[in-house]
Amino acid sequence: MKRIFTTFYAICIATVAFSQQYQVDTLYKNGPLDNRINVVILGDGFTQQEFPKFATEAKKFADFFLGYDPYVRYSNYFNFFAIRTPSVESGVSNPGTAPDAYKDQPVGTKNTFFGSSFGSSIHRLVTISKYDVLYALLANQFPMYDLVVVLVNTPFYGGSGGSIAVHTLHTQANAIGVHEIGHTFSHLNDEYWAGPGYGWEAPNMTKESNPALVRWKNWLNQSGIGIYKHGDTGDAALWHKPANGTCLMEYLNQEFCAVCRETTVEVLLKQVNPIENAEPVPGSVVTVENPQTFKIGLLAPKPNTLQVQWTVNGELLSATGAQLTLTPDQAPDGAVLAASVFDSTGVSRYDAAKADRTRKVEWTLKSDTPNVFRATASKDTICVGEEVTLTAYGCRGTLSWTGGSAGPSLKVKPEKTTTYSAFCKVEGAPTQTIELPVSVMPLPNATAVNGGPYLVGGTIELTATGGVSYLWNGPKSFASPLSHVFLHDAAPDQAGIYEVTVTDVNGCSETAQTEVKIDPVLSVPGGPEAVLTVSPNPAWDFLSVETKLGGKSNIKLYDQAGREVLTKSFEKKTDIKLNVAAGIYVYRFTNGSREVSGKVAVR
Repeated sequence: MKRIFTTFYAICIATVAFSQQYQVDTLYKNGPLDNRINVVILGDGFTQQEFPKFATEAKKFADFFLGYDPYVRYSNYFNFFAIRTPSVESGVSNPGTAPDAYKDQPVGTKNTFFGSSFGSSIHRLVTISKYDVLYALLANQFPMYDLVVVLVNTPFYGGSGGSIAVHTLHTQANAIGVHEIGHTFSHLNDEYWAGPGYGWEAPNMTKESNPALVRWKNWLNQSGIGIYKHGDTGDAALWHKPANGTCLMEYLNQEFCAVCRETTVEVLLKQVNPIENAEPVPGSVVTVENPQTFKIGLLAPKPNTLQVQWTVNGELLSATGAQLTLTPDQAPDGAVLAASVFDSTGVSRYDAAKADRTRKVEWTLKSDTPNVFRATASKDTICVGEEVTLTAYGCRGTLSWTGGSAGPSLKVKPEKTTTYSAFCKVEGAPTQTIELPVSVMPLPNATAVNGGPYLVGGTIELTATGGVSYLWNGPKSFASPLSHVFLHDAAPDQAGIYEVTVTDVNGCSETAQTEVKIDPVLSVPGGPEAVLTVSPNPAWDFLSVETKLGGKSNIKLYDQAGREVLTKSFEKKTDIKLNVAAGIYVYRFTNGSREVSGKVAVR
C-alpha cells in the first residue's frame, strides 16, 4: 500500500510550492521502498537553527517505535526517513480557548511550516492546518510513503491521529506517538470514551456483545480480554471494548492489548511480502535436465514465524526450508512447482489469516519425465457442512469431473460419504479415471440445558451432552471447557443465552444453546408495616406463614440451585410441613400483584 501521488493537481502544487528540495535523512533503510512500510517523520515549529534538535527527536521516536511490541518483531519490515522542513517561528499555535487549556502555556499564533495548533475546544487535540502543504511536499520529495508522523516542537502534552499521526515533544511523547499511530496505521479507536461523536465500529470497538459473534471472540477470557462497556449510561453504554484499563489505546502507561496487537500485525503483514526474491525468476519455465535448485529469499521476523511449503502440482513435498533441489524424475514435464510462505505468528488468531496472506511464487517445469494423470482431495474425511477441494494434474486431454464439471479443480460439500471421479479424455486413447472417496462424519447430537429459572443468589447449573469436549460462552464473558458447570451466587446480569460448542471423537462440532432466566429476589419488608411473617427462622419440621393481605396467597420454596421444592396456596395463615434437607432456602410469596421474597434456614 504505497500512497503515491499521481494526480495533476498534486504535481502542480509540488512544482509551484516545492521546487526547493529539503534534506531527507535516512534513519533506517531495511529494504526496497516497494516492499517495506515507509515511515516519513516531519517536523513543525522547528526553525532551521533547530534542525539538530529535530534530527535527535526523529531518531529517538524511530528507535522507540521499533522497540515497541508488536513492531519490535517486525523492525526489518520498516524504513524510516526524516525530512527537515524549516518553520519561520519556533513552537506551536495555541488558541487558549479550550476548557482544559494548560494555564502555564503561552497563548498565540506561530508561523510554522504545517500550521500546527492545539485545539480550540479540546486542548490536547494537536493538529496541523496546512494539509495541502504537507501532501504537496510528499508528492515532490517522498511519494512512496506509507505512514506520516509529524513532531510538533512544544513540551506540552498533545497529539492526534487520522490520515497522519501528530504528537508533541512531551515527556510521554513517544507513547503518544505510538497511540496516535494506532489510529492512523491500524485504524484502532480510543478505548476511553471520547464522546458520542467517537463511537463507530472498529477492530477494538463494537456494539456487538454476543461472545460468539464479537470480532475478538478468539481472545475472550485470555490476556485480560473481555467485552467491556465504554460506560454505564447514554451512548457509551452501547459500545464495547476488548480491554478495561489495560491497553495503550486507553492509557499511555499500558502496552497494546492482544486485540490491538493482532490488528496491527494483520495490517502490517498485508503490506509487506515475506518473499523478497526467488531463483530462478518466478513465473519462468525451468528445464530440469540435472538436479535443479530453487531458492526463495525470506524477510524473517524476530522470532522467525515463517512457514514454508513446497508443492509440485499441488502435492506437498517434505522440504520446509527456503531452498529445494529437484531431480528430473521429481519434475514432471509441464508440472507447476510452488513455494508458499505463511507467517504463523501467535500474535494473531485471525480466522482467515492463512487464506488471506499466504504468499506464493511458482515455476513451470520442463523435463523428459511424463506428467502422469493423477488427482487428490484436500481432505479425505470431513464433517457434515465442510468443503473439500478436488484437484487433478497431468491430463494432456480434456478433464472432467463427476456431474460434468470441467476445470483443474472442483469444490464439493457432500452431505454423506461420496466417491468422486476425475476423467481424462485424450483423443485416440481410453478415458483415464481416478476415484476419490470422501468420508463424511455426522455432527454430534449437541444438547444444552439448565435447571432454571433461578432466583438471585441461587446456583446456575448448565449441562451439555453429545461429545468429548465442550466450550461454553455466555453473558459477562463467561467461558468454560466443562460439560457440567455450576455458577454460584447468580446475579441478574448473568441471565441470557448460554451457548456451548460440542466436539465429538471425530473432531466434528455442533453448537447448542440454553436460556438462563434469573428472577430478582425482593427484600422482606420489616417493622409494623410488614405484610408477611415467616417463622420460625431457622425452622425445623414446619414453617408458619402469615399475611395481613386478604384474598388468596401463594408461597413457593426454592433450594440454592433454584429448584422449586414445595408450593402452597392459602388465605391469611398456613403451616407447612417441611420434608426437605437442611440448608438455606429462598421463598417467594405472592398475593395478586404483591410479591415478597426472602431466605429461611432449615435445620
